[in-house]
Amino acid sequence: MPNYRYKAVDATGKVFKGTTIAQDEAHVEQDLIASGHYLIKCKSLSESAWRQMLKGGVKPRTLVEFYHRFSQTLEVGLPVLSALEENARYLPSATMRQISKEMKAAIEGGRTLYEAMQRYPRYFQKLDMALIRIGEQTGGMAQSLKNLAAFLEWKENIRSTIRKASIYPTFVVLAIIGVIGVWIGYVLPQMVSVLSEMEVAIPTVTTSVLRISQFIKAQWIWIVGAMVIPAFAVFGFYMTPRGALFIHRSVLKLPLVGTVVQQVAMARLCHNFATMLSSGISIQYIFETLSTHALGNRYIEDRLQRAFREIEGGESIAGGFETAGGFPSLLLGAIRNGEETGTLDETFRRLGDYFDGEVKRTIQTMVGAIEPLTLVALGGVFGLIVLSVLLPLYDVMAGMGNAY
Repeated sequence: MPNYRYKAVDATGKVFKGTTIAQDEAHVEQDLIASGHYLIKCKSLSESAWRQMLKGGVKPRTLVEFYHRFSQTLEVGLPVLSALEENARYLPSATMRQISKEMKAAIEGGRTLYEAMQRYPRYFQKLDMALIRIGEQTGGMAQSLKNLAAFLEWKENIRSTIRKASIYPTFVVLAIIGVIGVWIGYVLPQMVSVLSEMEVAIPTVTTSVLRISQFIKAQWIWIVGAMVIPAFAVFGFYMTPRGALFIHRSVLKLPLVGTVVQQVAMARLCHNFATMLSSGISIQYIFETLSTHALGNRYIEDRLQRAFREIEGGESIAGGFETAGGFPSLLLGAIRNGEETGTLDETFRRLGDYFDGEVKRTIQTMVGAIEPLTLVALGGVFGLIVLSVLLPLYDVMAGMGNAY
């Protein structure tokens, strides 16, 4: 549906500008008159200009609020158009308010909610669209939106947990870099210069640290290049399908970090599977959706594709997962039990909750292991700096004592 930029005037003569979505200029004028304003001029925006206006990002928390508000207004009996109008009025994000307005206009023009949301793949992911489509087809739109809000909130909580866990190590690393830069790059050379003028013998530790500092200053371009070029090479390799598969598989083998990555991927798999299966989405579509960049690890997604090929060949879901490999034995046993009892969606939901807890516990363990390591590293760096500074000062003090 076309988008328009307009200039209008109200009853007091105040001129203002804005944008709106309407079928044509006549409808723009009708909408303004209905709100007590009078159109001065109106211009249709090109698609590219409209997209430029909506290029701002939308935070995950904003999407959660969008789905929560949407589901709540539908549950109290409001129609979809009224629900979108409420969102367009009260959402804190200007981008989401504008998207809600355009979606409302698209539905008024005869499109379904699914078709209206399809215009914004940047904001509404493949899983979102699948649940919206099922909600429209089954009449359970409010529940689908509630499931989406709960799932997105879970994802954001996991991200928040990981971010909080990385604050302390990051701070310590930056502190170490800052201390090294100031003391070795500035203080130590100045002190060595003064001691040389006093004809004091410079200890080996101090001269070694000074030579390293001088080498880094003289060759910093080559050092940066030696780090950047391999990083670009690895990134280029990662951008290939085989490279992403190899790197993501290698990450899973790292101590603690690999465990966290696998548990996050398993939690995503289980929560997604439970949400989609309980919404009535077919097994085929579930596997197709989850195996395309939905789990955060290409190797596990590749195993999921292999599992679905086995299922298509006649295997049970548990058998397909087991044949594909790469999945925890707990997951396999629980899926097998869920298939036998007919509670597969509930099984995946319980597994998702289990892996949620495991992610948090493993992150706490990882932080607990990193803290003493960072303290040892920080102590080693400070110890080396203190030795390089105090040893020559000790020699100076000793020389002064002998003189008296």
